[in-house]
Amino acid sequence: MPEGRPRWASRPRSRAVANGSLPPGEAGLASPDYNGVSYLFPFKAACLRGSSSGTLRLHGPVDFFLGGFVLPRLTALVAVLALPGCALAGRGARSGALPLPAGYADSLRTERIAEGAFLHTLVNLSAPWRAYVLDVDTRCATAHALKGSARAVGRRTTSALLAGMPADSRAIAAINADFFLFAPPGVPTNLHLEHGRVVAGPGGRPVFATDGAGRYVLDTIRAEGTITGRERALQLRAWNRPDSGRSGIVDGNWGVPLDSAIRRGVQRLDPSAVTGRGTEIAGRYVVRASTPADTLVHGDTLLLHLADGVPPLPPGDTVLLSLRLAGAAGIALREAVGGRPLLVADSAVTGDVDTEGNAGFRGLNPRSAVGMNRQGTRIWFAVIDGRRPGYSMGMTLRQTAELMRALGATRALNLDGGGSSALALRDPVAGRVNVVNRPSDATERPVGNAIAIQATCGR
Repeated sequence: MPEGRPRWASRPRSRAVANGSLPPGEAGLASPDYNGVSYLFPFKAACLRGSSSGTLRLHGPVDFFLGGFVLPRLTALVAVLALPGCALAGRGARSGALPLPAGYADSLRTERIAEGAFLHTLVNLSAPWRAYVLDVDTRCATAHALKGSARAVGRRTTSALLAGMPADSRAIAAINADFFLFAPPGVPTNLHLEHGRVVAGPGGRPVFATDGAGRYVLDTIRAEGTITGRERALQLRAWNRPDSGRSGIVDGNWGVPLDSAIRRGVQRLDPSAVTGRGTEIAGRYVVRASTPADTLVHGDTLLLHLADGVPPLPPGDTVLLSLRLAGAAGIALREAVGGRPLLVADSAVTGDVDTEGNAGFRGLNPRSAVGMNRQGTRIWFAVIDGRRPGYSMGMTLRQTAELMRALGATRALNLDGGGSSALALRDPVAGRVNVVNRPSDATERPVGNAIAIQATCGR
């Protein structure tokens, strides 16, 4: 590998070689690598001609390449081209500019990992902390929830989850996601929605979610529904989240045996005419008395668990069931993972950063977080190393919120941290997966789920 290439790469991502020149008739902007190697973002030189209103705004050291020769270096960190009708090569993807406040970090390194996706490495020497930020243009990438199994139980490392995605998925990165249970192992504490399947239900906390078609939300999702029989209607407030305090439904995606406290109030629902699946269950079912085997279900068979004090439905009764996910502002959700707490809302740090959990949870720790701009066109996935004196001590919840605001997020969510914090990249050519940060455990920790980022622009 040539000296100065990004450590995760096996070949240049642009049409110009490092420290090289562009063909006549083209121009480009390049920001130098720390080892002095320039990586080039090309655009058509014709965009520069006959445009009196075009401006070139420069904010740091860049080289300007034009028609096969190099103009002198200009004093700027990032160059942004703003010319009518012109854009950087590709489908209008951004150049990777990161306008941090002055003095926020002692050093900033930016690497282009795919069209519209950049890895920023930020270092603050005095704190100290070290952050890795995957900066994604959602016009050129999409997010996908990763569990690694068809059921809610189970743990795998973030890098293994990314490596397990098919080569043709064009998955370029993954970050650990929700907090999870140790018993049953790996069950996410909040909603895990994967390819439209409710693997683990809402837990009353915020989630990062998408419809898979470019719309993203950071919001609280809930399960709500009714089951109506001959004698009465019953409100449902849980889905694949068994709780003796709430009546709800468990389906075949859950895959975790019910404990004895829940099983005391369980009835089986055998399908008669199913009309809804995925993020909505609907249809006619026949109520059956539970048996010792009714701790797991398969196919369209369901388990109804009743809240404490709620009388059972008459066995043999045919009921109408309707259950759905609600609270996503009209978006038909396809992928979702949870976290806590919400760090930023409406561009302001939330009060939860000073009240969530205990002092140890709020204090200096390795962190993972996700944030988005108001339009949902730009998403930042951040990991901050911690518990490494002299290298990176981590961040408090409040500091993590301030980081997300500095990046430009108007809404941001804290993900599982500590030894779980990991950001992995996959080389799209060689297929190798590397963790770019330094997890605080001796080895990378298996986690309950992750978020994968898949490229959708270019080849």
